[in-house]
Amino acid sequence: MQRREFLVFAGLLITGCATRPSTSPEVSGMRFTEAERKTITAYYAQPVGQSATGSIPAQRARAGELLDSGQRPNKLPIELARRLPDLPNPYTRLILGADVLLINRDSHVILDVIPQIAH
Repeated sequence: MQRREFLVFAGLLITGCATRPSTSPEVSGMRFTEAERKTITAYYAQPVGQSATGSIPAQRARAGELLDSGQRPNKLPIELARRLPDLPNPYTRLILGADVLLINRDSHVILDVIPQIAH
């Protein structure tokens, strides 16, 4: 009887491990809030001193992808960063081209993107 109980227990463990979802909780969890999106959109809707020359670069980033080592994102402007709530470690907001990104600094995973907003 002990062997049978052991086999049933082992089978349940293996089945339980095989049915766990494979999606990363990090990719599905942290996102820009609606308030953050409104604040960022309003900030970039303000007129700037000089008009932008040329076209806005195409979107380079998508949520769930890794930030490439060759890409060099910039920090948000200080005035905009002050308007937004602080993020817990290791999350940060950056600008890449015309996109505003929410990333995990440790894993370099892009969690959310506001495309074609920054100028």
